[in-house]
Amino acid sequence: MNLTKTFSAIILAALAAFYATPTFADITNVVETGGDNEATDTITAKWTGVTYNTTIDNEPINGVPAGTPYTVGTFGHLSPAFVDRRHAYTDAPVGTALAGTIQLPADALIPSYLLGGEYIMSGNDNRDNPDYRLDVTVDRPASVFMLIDNRLSDGDGNTPPTFDSTHMQWILDEGWFPLTTGLNRFNNPLIPDEVGIDEDADGSLNQFYSVYFKEVPAGTFTLKQADNSGQNMYGVVVVSQPAPEPGSLALAGLSILGGLGMLRRRSV
Repeated sequence: MNLTKTFSAIILAALAAFYATPTFADITNVVETGGDNEATDTITAKWTGVTYNTTIDNEPINGVPAGTPYTVGTFGHLSPAFVDRRHAYTDAPVGTALAGTIQLPADALIPSYLLGGEYIMSGNDNRDNPDYRLDVTVDRPASVFMLIDNRLSDGDGNTPPTFDSTHMQWILDEGWFPLTTGLNRFNNPLIPDEVGIDEDADGSLNQFYSVYFKEVPAGTFTLKQADNSGQNMYGVVVVSQPAPEPGSLALAGLSILGGLGMLRRRSV
């Protein structure tokens, strides 16, 4: 028996039970500071349930003219990623070409525990703003999932992001863990789960995010700078926590323990 795969399957089953029917985490407010905060294009962050008038043609959805009311939906296949791009999160079945060249060896579907969650659309041009902050308020305990461009620090989109003193060190310092259930294009439970992104919403697959998570109480939590110049801003998905059965809670704890050894860290 492959113990690694068995353990991964147990974690995935726990997540499936815990988040079987995602309910709104009730993001009640998002305050952005340190962003570009332009009148058009890179406007302030929006989140599930918020309606705003688009400010640039074809953003955040191709074919939508400026001035069109748009309501941010829940997270899933083809959900727009940013307020200032038409990039979209995407499912990628086996055989899909990555950037027109490499064929995926396995399905790269959006992990089911993210589907239907609330999420935040920020501006991609904020990816290199050193003082960027999102103060996010939720009215109940929630699991927060950070989607972080694999190319962070080392530019390699085929390996998990590398954190160091100048590249999102706060993820390590503030208790975020990789979620490792094998839901990535390699079916590998030793690396974080992944979410694909279509950078022009044209049916292509261009890059991958790795999934990191943290549990937060009701109230306000803070997300910081992306340190990712020339690449992609992070994404944020929030799923409320149902009251768990004792067994589910124990299995969720196993997932956290299993993630402790998985953060990649570069010494400086």
